[in-house]
Amino acid sequence: MGDRDQGSCHHAGLIMAHIRQSMVRALVLASLTVIAGCGHLPASPVAIQHCESLQGARIDATRIGLPTRGAVVDSSQVAPAVAPYQDAEGEHLLETPARCLVLGRIEAVDPAAPPIRFAINLPLSNWNGRALQSGGGGLGGQLITAPRNKASGRFDPNPVTEPYPITRGYVTFGSDNGHPPMSFEWSRSDEAMRNFAHEELKKTKDVAMAVIVAAYGRKPSYVFFNGESAGAREALRAAQVYPQDYDGVIATSPVLNWNANHLSDNVLRTRLVDGFLDVAAVKLVADDARARCDAADGLADGVIGRYLECPNDLARLTCRPGVAQAACLTPAQIDAVRAHREPYAVPVPLAHGVTHFPGYRVTGDEDGARWQWRFYVTGEEPPSRDLTPGLGWEQRRGGILNFASWWVRHGIARDPAVNPVGFDPKKYEGRIRELSTWFDATDPDLSRFAARGGKLIIIHPSADNATPLSASAEYVDRVVQTMGQQATDRFLRFYVPVGGSHNVGGTSQLSALTMLEDWVLRNQVPSDAPVAYDLSLTDGAFRASRPACRYPTYPHYKGAGDVKRAESFECRPRAGWSMRDAR
Repeated sequence: MGDRDQGSCHHAGLIMAHIRQSMVRALVLASLTVIAGCGHLPASPVAIQHCESLQGARIDATRIGLPTRGAVVDSSQVAPAVAPYQDAEGEHLLETPARCLVLGRIEAVDPAAPPIRFAINLPLSNWNGRALQSGGGGLGGQLITAPRNKASGRFDPNPVTEPYPITRGYVTFGSDNGHPPMSFEWSRSDEAMRNFAHEELKKTKDVAMAVIVAAYGRKPSYVFFNGESAGAREALRAAQVYPQDYDGVIATSPVLNWNANHLSDNVLRTRLVDGFLDVAAVKLVADDARARCDAADGLADGVIGRYLECPNDLARLTCRPGVAQAACLTPAQIDAVRAHREPYAVPVPLAHGVTHFPGYRVTGDEDGARWQWRFYVTGEEPPSRDLTPGLGWEQRRGGILNFASWWVRHGIARDPAVNPVGFDPKKYEGRIRELSTWFDATDPDLSRFAARGGKLIIIHPSADNATPLSASAEYVDRVVQTMGQQATDRFLRFYVPVGGSHNVGGTSQLSALTMLEDWVLRNQVPSDAPVAYDLSLTDGAFRASRPACRYPTYPHYKGAGDVKRAESFECRPRAGWSMRDAR
């Protein structure tokens, strides 16, 4: 930045400082054109210049990189600090500092599409010059504002005792994905569906940049994106579709094969109608996996470290004459387990050459207490054979079954009366192919993101039963095949915390934000064996640690030392091994 630019930034700051309060709303957009280039990294924390006066400000559609009817700030006020507390689920939440909370909406072009509602959290006195956008989760619709949620609060996959990004000085922001929760009428609008797919990410980011400039007098020096689960799919789409907008991305447990994942899960739903597995049957499946594969990593501790290599051999569990029913699985139950674990050949060609879904494979934690089969896969009772018309969300059923039902009914068929049982994807080939180009985060060509210096960290716990590690492994393999190993190594790291579940259960809490900061800001390449922690969500107490080895290596017990400590393990390679060998 030259002297003239520096002077312009200083002059713009003086102008903003002397604008009369009553005129701020009208001049917000004019100020953007003066100071849009003032992205110099602050040498010290920056205090906010405007908060309450932003209320009512309008951001013209020309300032947003995709078609909209502009945006408006509905409210802007100082939100008080939140003291540490324990939520209704028993999770201990850290202090959240006072901040300027900006709420608003981005108006759609299509009258049938809902507005995109956004929330921006602005540090009052310690802005570090960076911004962090967070993705949503599930089927979207939840505005990310509350202390518990990721825009202003707990940051997965970081250890639960680490200060939140807003406490560290980040501007944090997110949206509701452009639609209300637990609904489906909006899905009939293609604009609303494209917003959910990825367009709202760009629109929300552009609006957030305008608000940040108006609040502080400068743009951020760095913009990061973080997401988990469906939000991690958004994180990957951010890097794939909008590479110039982000300096770094963290994607944890991404549902990247969005369409194939849901179509495969719908097959599982159909098979569970007759092959439901109760608690005892699920324990039988998990016990068998651990008995066959647990010790292969040098330690029989209930955690399968050789992820993706434990075969789905169900022969020993198949009911035979003379075997007690409680000690075996019926043919229908075997079919259900196979539908979850084994690859699914997608009957419709998908974007980026995807022809199959790799399946969840064997995790050894199917009976885990937190976020495993009973919550995500089987549920507490079988899914209905004939699903009642409407939303299609059944209580007490597996979460991924409900996601699948919603997607085939409202995303693909756009018919609230379609029954998921017997659903034939071939009848909707055109629609599925279109949705795949919008939603599926499977593009292996990240050259534009890499060329602009972007860094990507993917984290996927090995015992994730809500979206499979195998899909992330396949994706990273394809990135390497497309871009080459050396080029990939310059911008991408993929870590697998073993035994961890969806929503960073188990030993899978990783200081990802610090790793990304060090890589992007200081050019410090992340370790091949960062430490992952299992800290109690109730009080933050240490329970275990283990290396989150860089894929495809795995943590092997050295044969001595505390089995609860990471230093007792080493990351070992698999000679000549690739993901394809493990199918």
